[in-house]
Amino acid sequence: MTTTTVTIGAAGLAAGAAVAVAGAVGLGVAGLAALLSRRGGNRKKQRKHHKKTKTTHTRYGRGDDDGQDNLERMMELIRREDVTGCGLRLMCELAKEDPGDLIGEEMAILDLVGTPLSPGEDVRGLGALGEYREAKAIGLNQGSCGQTYLMCPLNGTQLMDTVMGFLP
Repeated sequence: MTTTTVTIGAAGLAAGAAVAVAGAVGLGVAGLAALLSRRGGNRKKQRKHHKKTKTTHTRYGRGDDDGQDNLERMMELIRREDVTGCGLRLMCELAKEDPGDLIGEEMAILDLVGTPLSPGEDVRGLGALGEYREAKAIGLNQGSCGQTYLMCPLNGTQLMDTVMGFLP
């Protein structure tokens, strides 16, 4: 029998940790971007691309359906990178907290997915956005985020600390 020893240096551990929390970081970045756009982040771009039509417009001159489609596509990208479920766990953990105790970035992450799923609502067919809304509902109902998202090795505080390290 041959034994092979593999040594993983600090860079390897950091890369592994980054993969583990990719979904959580994706939520943080997306939440911050949404927060900044609600606050009027890039006004020049908004004015330049605003079109006058009879369609109801959002801030960026797109119809509401386009905004929802864009959100779903973004959540699909985040979910694809969320191989350990740490983004789902972060959503769950944040939803468990008292909203008055959350900082702006944490609220932005919660607000990103909108309303949680209603009790008994079926997540099938709702895509990635539905999965994150389900995670939010589990947290709001004081479910066990750690037991639900077993593959994520970090708790909510550790995840949020990691996310904050990636945000500007």
